[in-house]
Amino acid sequence: MNNNKKLVFPLSSILLINSFFITIFITATIAFTAPVQNIKALQSLKMTVAAIKSGIIKTYGAGFYEIKPNGLKVLHLKGTGYERGYQYGAMMKDEIEESLKTGTTLFAVYIGDGDYNKGLERIFRGKEEMEQYIPTEFIDEMKGMADALKDAGSDLTYDDIVMWNTINDSKMLHKGPCSIEDDLPAGKRQPYFPRGGCMSASAFRDATVDGSMIVAKNMDWYSTPEMRKNPLILVVKPTDGGYGYLTPVYPGWITCIEGINEKGISTGLQISKSDVETMKGAGWHFLTALLLKYADSIDDAINILTVYPKPCGNIFQVNDGNVGNSIVIETTANALALRYPQKGKNILWTTNHFNCYPGWEGYIGPINMPAEQEKFYKLDLTTLESWQKTIPMWTKGRFDRTRQLLNENYGKITVEKMIDLISDRHCMKKKKHVGWDDFHAACIADVWAHDKVLSKNSQFYKSDKKGTVLYTGAAIWSLVMKPLTGDVRIAMSGPVPAQKGEFKYINILDELAGMN
Repeated sequence: MNNNKKLVFPLSSILLINSFFITIFITATIAFTAPVQNIKALQSLKMTVAAIKSGIIKTYGAGFYEIKPNGLKVLHLKGTGYERGYQYGAMMKDEIEESLKTGTTLFAVYIGDGDYNKGLERIFRGKEEMEQYIPTEFIDEMKGMADALKDAGSDLTYDDIVMWNTINDSKMLHKGPCSIEDDLPAGKRQPYFPRGGCMSASAFRDATVDGSMIVAKNMDWYSTPEMRKNPLILVVKPTDGGYGYLTPVYPGWITCIEGINEKGISTGLQISKSDVETMKGAGWHFLTALLLKYADSIDDAINILTVYPKPCGNIFQVNDGNVGNSIVIETTANALALRYPQKGKNILWTTNHFNCYPGWEGYIGPINMPAEQEKFYKLDLTTLESWQKTIPMWTKGRFDRTRQLLNENYGKITVEKMIDLISDRHCMKKKKHVGWDDFHAACIADVWAHDKVLSKNSQFYKSDKKGTVLYTGAAIWSLVMKPLTGDVRIAMSGPVPAQKGEFKYINILDELAGMN
C-alpha cells in the first residue's frame, strides 16, 4: 500500500462539499445574527456555488439579485405586486436604508429651505395627499417591500416607502403640497437648483444607418454620495397583468423615470415647471411605471396619461420600436398636448420646456402649452419669436444643440453616435466645447459635477447622525436603447456625470427569458 498516494475527489464532489459548507455557514450566520421572527423571511436568501459563479448574489422566491460580468447590478422581480415588493425588500434591505435615509435628508433640507424639520413635514404632507391617487397594484408592491423590511429588522415603514416614491413630486413642487400648503402665498415658489435637466432623443427609419429606432435618455437629478453607491437596474416580470420591463432606479423606488418594455416601447420623462400644479395626482414616477407596464403602442401611452390624474408639469417622450415612431406628450395638472416629428423627419427630442406652441416645428394646436409655464419661466408669448427669446438658456440651449446634432448626423445615426450625442459638451451659452470641470449653463451633458454642501449641521433621517449634507446635480445615469431588439447601453456606476463612465450592455428580452 502506498501511504503517499493523494486522495483525489471528482470535481462534482468538490462542488457538492463546497456547496454544503457554504449552506451550513449561511444557515448558521442567519441563526446567530437574526432575531427569531426574521428567520422565516431570511431563510430563502441562499447562495450556492452555481449562483456565485453565475454572478447571482441573493435570491428570494422567484426573484434574484446579480452582478453582471460588466459590473451592472440587476435586481430581478417576478410575481404579483406584493410578491415583487417582498422580494425587493428582502434582498435589498441595506441598500434601501442607505439610499432612502440620505436621500430623504437631502430633500428635507432642500424643500424646507434649510429647515430639515419643516421640509420633512412638507414631504409627508405631500405623500399623504398623493397616496390616495396611487394605483392599487403599486400600493400592494410597497406594502410587500415594507413587510419584508420589517421582517428583516429595518426601522423603515410603509409610510417611508410611499414617501420615497413620491419625494420627486414634492421636490419638483418645491414648496410641498401646493394644494394644501398654507404657509406660503399662492403661486410663490422656492428657487430651483441652478442646474440643467433631463433630455430625450430618438432617431428611426431613414435617420439611422440600419433603419431601426435608436433612443437616448439622460437622467439629470440630485443625489448624495451614499445614493450613488447603489444604483440598480430593475427587471420586472409581473404575473398580475402587464408586460415585463427594465428601468434604472435607486434602491427603494418601485417606480420609474425611464425604461423599456418587452413590447418594444420605451419612454423617458423630463420635468417641466408649470404654473398649475397639485399633489392631487398619481405622481410622475407612477405614471411612467404605468406606461412601461401596460403600453404596447403610442396610443396606449396617450390613453394612460389622459385617464390618470397628473400632479404637475412634465414631458414624456414615448417611442415605439415596432412601427418606428415617437411622440412627445406635454402635461400639466390640467392640460395635455401632443408633439409629433416634423413632416419628412424621423427624429424627435425634448428637454425641459414646452414646445407645443401653435406654428412651432409643425405643431398645429389647439393648446398653447407654453402658456402653462408663462409666469414661472417669465415668458413673453406675444409672438413665436419673442417666446423663443425668453425661454431660459439652460433648457433652450440643450434643445437647440440636440436638434443640431440629430440633423447633422441624419441617416448616419448609430448607437455609438447617439452615445456621443448625449455626452456632448458644447456649451450653447459660451459657444464652445467645454471640459468636464467647466461651469456651464447649456450643455447636453452635465459638467462641473462636484459634491456641494447643502447643510453643515443637519439631522439625518431615522439616524443618530448629524452633520454635513452633500449633494451633486448631474446625470446619474444615461441610456441608449433599441426598443425593437431590447438592447440597452447604460452608464450608471462610477463617476458623475454618468457619461464620463462606460456604457454597458444589457438586453431586456434576455433578462426576462432568464426568469422563466
